[in-house]
Amino acid sequence: MNQKRIEQRGLWLGILINSIMAVSGITVFLITDIEALFVDAYFTVITLVSGIVSIIISKVSSKKSQRFPDGLFVLEPIFSLCQSLLTIILLSLSVITVSVKAYRYFAFGEGQMMNVGPVLPYEMVMVCLSFTLSWFYARQNKKINNSSTMLLTETKGTLIDGIMSSGIGLAALLIFFIPVNSPLHFLLYTGDFFVTVTLIAFTIKMPFQVIKLAFIEISGGVLQNKQVQQKVEHVVRTNLADDILVKSCVIYKTGMAFRVRVLINGSSHDSINLKKLAQQKQQILTELRHKFAFMNLDLVYDS
Repeated sequence: MNQKRIEQRGLWLGILINSIMAVSGITVFLITDIEALFVDAYFTVITLVSGIVSIIISKVSSKKSQRFPDGLFVLEPIFSLCQSLLTIILLSLSVITVSVKAYRYFAFGEGQMMNVGPVLPYEMVMVCLSFTLSWFYARQNKKINNSSTMLLTETKGTLIDGIMSSGIGLAALLIFFIPVNSPLHFLLYTGDFFVTVTLIAFTIKMPFQVIKLAFIEISGGVLQNKQVQQKVEHVVRTNLADDILVKSCVIYKTGMAFRVRVLINGSSHDSINLKKLAQQKQQILTELRHKFAFMNLDLVYDS
């Protein structure tokens, strides 16, 4: 089974599970009106939409044409960039909403007691599904040497969704045991404010990290993954003859597509055998494509 089929199989199962989680999350949010559940359900919906778009991109990004001879891999970082910007906007709106709700309670005593009863069983199921799905994504990606950016993104996104569900479930459990006449009774009305702000504080850096990486890929920047850099350099240096000096090895990444630019020079006593060099280049590409299916290699002579 090729890398794209393995990737798509993982994404399809994710779409199925995330559909169930998204419908459940929205339903419980409408019942309880707890803003923290909106954040939780939102991430699930985003993961679902991301999976659907990832399937489409996975099917079209590797297709080459006369107009796009290198494929449409740039769609992957563009989508990640847009998705992350939307995440930041909606998280900001969520903070504003719960802040206004908390202000009204503390300033004017206005508010409605939260209904956390349906939250506990819901979050228990969501935590199990999220962590299981995250493990499945990671397992599928491992089968293809962790070369799928989209599976990696889904792995992290689903893991964060599970962590957020765990936090909401724990908070709901604590609020459930707070008596009405307790000094902490204000949490019965404003608990979603503290939970929402805390969860967002821990997760807000994620979309900014994705934006940074997406911008680097879109603008043609070099690969940021040091482990992949070392693996590629090792393959290049191992397969090139001893009389060829590697001056630099620069890797560019756009979505799942890699382009390696190796600057080489001959030794002071020998000239480069072009026929032999072409064979070595093919050996390098063959070995690299076993790990990274969409790999291009440029050997540039520098005198």
